[in-house]
Amino acid sequence: MVIDNPSVKFSSAPERPPLRHLGMPSLRRSVSGTRRRARGETPRVLLLVPSYTRVVEPSPERSSFRALGLDTFEVMKRAGTPIGLLRIAANARLAGFDVRIVDSPFAGWEQERRLVDLGGGSSLVRYGLDDAQLRSLIEDFDPDIVGVQCIYTVQWGNARALADLIKDIDPGIVTVTGGAHPSGDWQYAVPDSPFDHVVINEADQTFTALLQALTDPDGDLDAVPGIAYRRADGAVVRTTARSPYMRILPKRQGLDERLGMMPLPDFGMLDMGQYEQAYHSSGKRVRDHGSWAQIFSTIGCNVGCDFCYIPMVNGPWRALGTDWFDLHLAEIRKQGVTEVLIEDDHLLHDPLYAMRVFELLRKHDLPWVEEGGLSLFNLVLLHLGEKFAAEMDDAERRNPNFRNILAAMRSGLTCRDLIKAMADGGCYSVYLAVESANEDSLVESGKPRLNAFQQATGEIVEMFTEYGIQVTGGFMLGFVNPPERPGGEPYIESLEQIEKTIDYAVTLMGHGMAYANPFIVTPLPGTKMWDFQKDYVVRHYDNGWSHEKATMATEKWTAEDIERMRLELLVRANGPDKVTEMVRRGTWPVDA
Repeated sequence: MVIDNPSVKFSSAPERPPLRHLGMPSLRRSVSGTRRRARGETPRVLLLVPSYTRVVEPSPERSSFRALGLDTFEVMKRAGTPIGLLRIAANARLAGFDVRIVDSPFAGWEQERRLVDLGGGSSLVRYGLDDAQLRSLIEDFDPDIVGVQCIYTVQWGNARALADLIKDIDPGIVTVTGGAHPSGDWQYAVPDSPFDHVVINEADQTFTALLQALTDPDGDLDAVPGIAYRRADGAVVRTTARSPYMRILPKRQGLDERLGMMPLPDFGMLDMGQYEQAYHSSGKRVRDHGSWAQIFSTIGCNVGCDFCYIPMVNGPWRALGTDWFDLHLAEIRKQGVTEVLIEDDHLLHDPLYAMRVFELLRKHDLPWVEEGGLSLFNLVLLHLGEKFAAEMDDAERRNPNFRNILAAMRSGLTCRDLIKAMADGGCYSVYLAVESANEDSLVESGKPRLNAFQQATGEIVEMFTEYGIQVTGGFMLGFVNPPERPGGEPYIESLEQIEKTIDYAVTLMGHGMAYANPFIVTPLPGTKMWDFQKDYVVRHYDNGWSHEKATMATEKWTAEDIERMRLELLVRANGPDKVTEMVRRGTWPVDA
């Protein structure tokens, strides 16, 4: 058992109303849930995505936006089908709980209003269900336990405010949060919110174990692995030093065993009418009927980039099995889904497995978009082939992230074969994780240098477009990494290096890339970058932290410098018309 007594260093914007339910000991039992069990009834669990906010503020002076006459900068609206909640709901239902899911941002997608004045012309604009609507649905369902998802650090203020609203309705409702932010920031999330419990990292089995401990008269909270809570004296308790990850092994485990660990998500728990828009988060749909849904065929990632929380939260890469995925696709078709967004953390970790995934998407007639981010370095190595691989030094060649690519290469697979198989399987758009033109920036953050191979990348983009797949290129600006040794100099990407990445984006547009999407490197809680960078960042989670606004400054550049560079890349690569349409619509204007 790990016990900490942290002082809260980060929280929500000070302009937000103060919370009313802070500092109380965590509830160790759901009184109402235990009472329902005693009466032979089913305990009720409500799972919520909180309504979201986005920053709206004046565009930076001397920026490309100002030159276009765009005096206002707005962070894009971002939301999608809550696949994480669907995953934990499936296990909870199998264990005998009555579970309901509410996706607040999409349920109130067109409802927008200014929530908080941040000063200087900046404000937080809220979209999604309002507090009266949320209060009504909570009271109507009368839950014993409410789980609130928080996958974005920038939305932490909304998650904790929702927990406060729940405690206003009934202090006896047990509140739980999980997702990327509270997993990485659990030491502060527990004392800084009205949540009784934080589920840390992968929650599929842990959340159900927590529900059972809370509603069983003999339940032992401290026997639940991977959670944190407030003790009566205010100390923060983490029940286990490490969180368990599911051991899913299709080659050793039968389908029934894997379904027992990872039941099929039931999209019937969602109002799928909310996902019938002509545009999803990656652009325009190719079908004008039915709904779209975000799904996954594998979970986790092994790359270990310093700036990424996925290996911590979602664990190592695991295939669920093509038999599992086949059933999954058949079930979502029954729910009226007609196209999908693949959210795998590392779709191409094993290209030969991915080829079978593409075949199944074709079998079920599901056009698809890759949105999780294709690993460009794998595609580059596959494209350059065995001759290049033979010339790599031993250390680089032994990189475990290349093992499956080298095996696929030996089997005769080429990059063209892979891209053609994606197109044949119905892929019409991909998010290509290019990230940087600078090998130093990539290597210093734990990323293979191959992403910076511009000629090979241009040829790969041309292959995608040849097969009718549009490419959105993702770029990252403002890498900062700790020194290799204590007392050494940190690595800080220069403005000149960032200019090279802007040029790289422009070059790839010339090769047929549809859209260049720049992000600012943001040190997220729980990542390898976090401990070093947290002393250089803004002090509250509402301003910055979205990857579209700068979160920190260095001696080489200011936050506004980096924001201007991001807008420069947007305009120079995409052109004024696309950028203007993006601002008008509030989402990426990438059309198929």
